[in-house]
Amino acid sequence: MEKYKKILSYVFAIFMIMQPLFDIFYLYDDNLIAMFKFSPATIIRMGVMSLLFLFTFLYWKNKNKWKYLIVFCVIYLLYTIFHQINVMNFDVPFDKFNNYSTLKELFYIIRMVCPLLMIFVTYENDIRREYLKKIIIYVSLIFSVVMVSTNLLGIALGSYDGGTEIIERTIIDWFNPNIYNEVSYTKIASKGIFHMANQVSATLISLLPMVIYYFLKEKKALYGLTYFLMLLSMLMIGTRVAGYGWLLVSACMFVAYLFFVFVKKEYKFDLKISVIYLILTAINCVILPYSPVMNRHYIEENAGIINENQEKDDVKNYIKEFEKFLELTEDEDAIYDKKIEFLVNMKDVYGFDPEYFNEIYPYEQDPDFWLKLAKMDYVNRANHRNLKTHITHRVIDLNDNNMDYVLGVGFSRLRNVPCYMENDIYVHIYSIGMVGILVFIAPYFVILMYGVYSVFKDYKNKFTFLNISLLFSIALTFVAGIFSGNVFDEWICTLFLGFMCGCLLLNLKKKES
Repeated sequence: MEKYKKILSYVFAIFMIMQPLFDIFYLYDDNLIAMFKFSPATIIRMGVMSLLFLFTFLYWKNKNKWKYLIVFCVIYLLYTIFHQINVMNFDVPFDKFNNYSTLKELFYIIRMVCPLLMIFVTYENDIRREYLKKIIIYVSLIFSVVMVSTNLLGIALGSYDGGTEIIERTIIDWFNPNIYNEVSYTKIASKGIFHMANQVSATLISLLPMVIYYFLKEKKALYGLTYFLMLLSMLMIGTRVAGYGWLLVSACMFVAYLFFVFVKKEYKFDLKISVIYLILTAINCVILPYSPVMNRHYIEENAGIINENQEKDDVKNYIKEFEKFLELTEDEDAIYDKKIEFLVNMKDVYGFDPEYFNEIYPYEQDPDFWLKLAKMDYVNRANHRNLKTHITHRVIDLNDNNMDYVLGVGFSRLRNVPCYMENDIYVHIYSIGMVGILVFIAPYFVILMYGVYSVFKDYKNKFTFLNISLLFSIALTFVAGIFSGNVFDEWICTLFLGFMCGCLLLNLKKKES
């Protein structure tokens, strides 16, 4: 039994270390997906994860294991059936929102289940701390080395505009005082050769507390190098979560280190490692003002110009005339024509994105939506994340079915629309519903809360630097999901979330963590 357990743990560790390789952009090529129906990386991940679970389950010592498996399967089967019924009854007069695939939806549900199985696999195989450390360090190093090296060589893919084009400037060019007058930050922010910037930034920010923990605790040069390269990578990627989050995480982790040195007395204070840590952090603080994420103020400058246009007397008078016409006219056709005319004339004044205004959610089909949007402040209506959410919410409301918020309208439906939201709260309320959130996402949160409760309850044994670092990493995944989006529906994020949840439960199970 122990022999099989060791082999399984070894395979598990290799599988986790290879995760960055499965997230390479080129594995998500449209031609490959057309050939296999899904990305080869997704198929491999699902296959390996299923086998790991199967072998773990078969060697599980619990005599009542089949009872637990049956309960687990029944819960998810019932949800799938009712979710599918609700999804199939969704019908709105917008073709893009009616593009639904039963196969992709079922595949997505399986994809949401697999990371939950990761918790079980990690826990039952008693993944050793040595494996935990190697997985965290090697994965972080692979991501960081690839991102930094491709940026320096000028061959990295851009984080924005679809992420298919090579960046136009490297980190060396950031210090040119005129660079952001010449090139938009969207042409400078880079994601290496990986699939999506949001997922990479979420993964890096969630792994960062653990890398810092190992660096401060074990004082190895490799861990210090990993930490430094991770910070550079998060500056390069240009997302808000990564671009600002690393500074908060670095500060919090150092305060935690000092707490466990001087208050909990878990370690002896090491002046040398503390100075090195602060120097590495300071270097990145110096670079931060020149990074892509700090230069998004150009968007806000444009907002000022548009707001000025809205204050012009001729614009104000035109708006008043339009509102007066709506009040006095009862002819619905005339009102519709006037709304269309008004939107066409005012689209530039209000700063409506042409792609969304004309194609994704055409103004002719729902002029009332765009008129309502026009009344919002510019920052709110020009923010693409807010716009995507407003559009999706509007369409679901038009379906007029309260069960849409309970059971969801389908991930595949929303993913096929070119305005997929970048906030996991809204994404999953709309795609899988509140029930789906309870069965797919809530377990991670329950483990997080259980962990917080346990470490404070048993302060002496379980309130350790390792456990606090794990809790911080898990919590950051939720933060990334809210502010970055595309976290809880992507393998690279949820597999590590499940892994760290399993490791936390293992630590809490032991008398001394």
